[in-house]
Amino acid sequence: MADAEPAVVTPREIQILETPEDIQARREQVLGRYALFKDATKAKRQKLEDARRYMYFKRDADELESWIHEKLQTASDESYRDPTNLQVRVGKSG
Repeated sequence: MADAEPAVVTPREIQILETPEDIQARREQVLGRYALFKDATKAKRQKLEDARRYMYFKRDADELESWIHEKLQTASDESYRDPTNLQVRVGKSG
């Protein structure tokens, strides 16, 4: 595997805040970016929660499907007609 190239960081122009209006504009810019960041993380959290709930549902559905398949095999087995198997069946169905 080849080494990854280091990320190139371009220097930002440093903005000189001289007036209260400059400071207020920069404050609003930062708060706006922070609000966008919070919204993005909230959406990501919701997607992760949805994925977690889906995985639990899928696990439970797979377990239920397996249980039903096992019960169908038991129900279709004709050995129930033999009275010696009755005690085994009663113990297994629980």
